[in-house]
Amino acid sequence: MKARILLADDHSLLRKGLASILKHHNSEWELFEATDGEDAIKKAGLLRPDLILMDYNMPVLDGIQATIEIRRKFPEIKIIMVSMDMTEEVVIQGMMAGVKGFIPKDSPEPELLAAIHEVLRGKYHLTGRILEIAQRQSEIRKHPPNTPDRIFSRRETDVLRLVVEGMTSVEIAGKLNISKRTVDHHRSNLLAKSGTNTQAALIRFALKTNSV
Repeated sequence: MKARILLADDHSLLRKGLASILKHHNSEWELFEATDGEDAIKKAGLLRPDLILMDYNMPVLDGIQATIEIRRKFPEIKIIMVSMDMTEEVVIQGMMAGVKGFIPKDSPEPELLAAIHEVLRGKYHLTGRILEIAQRQSEIRKHPPNTPDRIFSRRETDVLRLVVEGMTSVEIAGKLNISKRTVDHHRSNLLAKSGTNTQAALIRFALKTNSV
C-alpha cells in the first residue's frame, strides 16, 4: 500500500527513528517531516499527505491546535495523535479535533504499524485505556448529566467549547464576532462558576462534566 506520511514532532531523533521504522516496514511509503504544529499545517498544505503522525506537545503550536486547523482545511487528511502522556484530557481533545487514532510514545513497533494501517484504511485505532476513555465519553454524550450544562450561559458555553479546542481569546473573538474584552469577561465567569483558577483546570472540568 502506497502512502504519503508526515511525521510531526519537535524532536529530530524521534522523527528519524520513526522514519527508519516506517521505511523498513514499507519502502513504498513516502515520508516527510515537520518540526512543530505550525510547520505541520504548512507541510499539510504543500504535501497533502494521506496521514500525519502528530505529536501532542510541540512548540509554536501544539498537536491539538494543528489538528483542528488541518482538519478544517484538509478534512481528507487522517491524523494519529502521538503522546508520551496519553491522559483522558488528551484523548478527548483529540477526538473532538478529529483524530483517528492514538499511540503512546512507548508503544511497541507492531502497535504503531497496526494503527497506521487501520487509519489508512479509514478505520479508528482505539485500544486499551484509550478505548475505555472513548467509550465512556460516548456514553456521557448519550446520557448527559442533569446539572453541569446549566451552570453556564449559552454564550459562555460557546466560549468554553472554543477554549477546549485550544483557541486563544483573540481567535475566539474573531470566531464569535465579539470583542476580546468580552471573551476575557466570559473566561473569568467560566473560572468563577466552575470553581477553577487555570485554563487547564477549566478544560478538565468541562470534559469531566460534559459541559461542551
